[in-house]
Amino acid sequence: MFAHVSLGVKDIKQSIDFYDSVMPALGYDRLFGDPSEGFMAYGPEEAFFIICTPLDETGSKPTACNGTHICLKAPDSKVVDAFFAAEIKAGAKDAGQPGIRKEYANNYYAAFIHDPDGHKIEAMAKV
Repeated sequence: MFAHVSLGVKDIKQSIDFYDSVMPALGYDRLFGDPSEGFMAYGPEEAFFIICTPLDETGSKPTACNGTHICLKAPDSKVVDAFFAAEIKAGAKDAGQPGIRKEYANNYYAAFIHDPDGHKIEAMAKV
């Protein structure tokens, strides 16, 4: 559906540490990036996830986004569970325990967290 998604973060080192500890639960690792240049990419090469120092070409003070929601695909419910556990262990805030979300579909299994910058990150699988 997408080529890549970028999220602005407040502290690139803290965010790299966080995502380094949680992305492997979904089978995603670092693809490329350089903390000294303010970014890191994760995931498969065909559709990847980037964290970066916030950019703002308008001249305003750049800040990490509030209200962002990204959903990452998982192959099954066990991977969603493992991802959620890794996120909580890494310091994420619980925004929705793993489980079926019948309001979306009878086979939609998902979990939600807020990362260190407040972005809402979801992992989901069709079961």
